[in-house]
Amino acid sequence: MFDFKTVEIPARMRHLPKDRRGYPIPVNVLVDKTGKPHFTINDDEKRQVHLRKKQCPICGGALLRGRWTVGGPASAFMEGGAYIDPPMHYECYRYAMQVCPYLALPSFTKRIDAGTVKREDVEKHRIFIDNTVLEGRPPLFVAVMHLGEEYQTDVFGTIHRFKPKRPYRNIEYWQDGKELPAAEGKALADAYLAEKGQSMLDTIKAGKGPTIVPLASKPAKAQVG
Repeated sequence: MFDFKTVEIPARMRHLPKDRRGYPIPVNVLVDKTGKPHFTINDDEKRQVHLRKKQCPICGGALLRGRWTVGGPASAFMEGGAYIDPPMHYECYRYAMQVCPYLALPSFTKRIDAGTVKREDVEKHRIFIDNTVLEGRPPLFVAVMHLGEEYQTDVFGTIHRFKPKRPYRNIEYWQDGKELPAAEGKALADAYLAEKGQSMLDTIKAGKGPTIVPLASKPAKAQVG
């Protein structure tokens, strides 16, 4: 069984509080009124702040000019691909890829489950469901280094998604908590897009934007494209 404690916590993250198991609690994680962190649910108010102030959602520190964003092959390579989760520091992203169950463990397929939160234990009672995001878990994750982002906002100025500016400065491929050789990762990503690309494109085109739903009424879709 994998022991996350064998992965060294980056210096940028050592100030973070830990849960009872010893997991560092990223600053973007929803913490309810009882003090319990819900690792699979990101606090959208914090997400807005991190995107606008260009802060890492893991450690909370200011991002460097070159920052990293993680998602599936479609988010990285398709023309309509976009992201929800903010960019990260290089060290923070690599730690998450090795330790986060959704990113690192092949048997862990759920990313967000609003049902884990009791309505009375949170200050906020709504979450955003992105209708353009695909269900399931991709066969690999792609991390891209970029020098800026283009934001997609609504009439109220709320940031729903963003696109890293291209060309990417670097690309890394990950599967089951391990970094893949670039050639192997690219081949897997290309094969995945060749098989799923059209259905993904149809999903993106059919998207009607985020929907606001009551907390705990249904699980949100994970950004896995």
